Amino acid sequence: MSENDETARVAMIELVVETMRSTVAVARALVDAGVAIDLEGLDREVSDLCADAVSLPRQVGHDLAAPLARLLEEVTALEFALVHRSPP
Repeated sequence: MSENDETARVAMIELVVETMRSTVAVARALVDAGVAIDLEGLDREVSDLCADAVSLPRQVGHDLAAPLARLLEEVTALEFALVHRSPP
């Protein structure tokens, strides 16, 4: 794989990470507002994302550490909101 191909893959994965982070943030806001949400498919999406990131060469994948950390923070906040939400 060429360096250009790897750069393009990283850019695509970063876009997916940011889109997923935004989706999780919206889900958290809905939970905070007392709205029921459906997280079906999130596990699969995260699994696919991780597989894509892990398949990159180590040095190239290292560039994804910060975006993935931000996604993890958002997922953790969603988890907290789900655990501590008021019963319906």
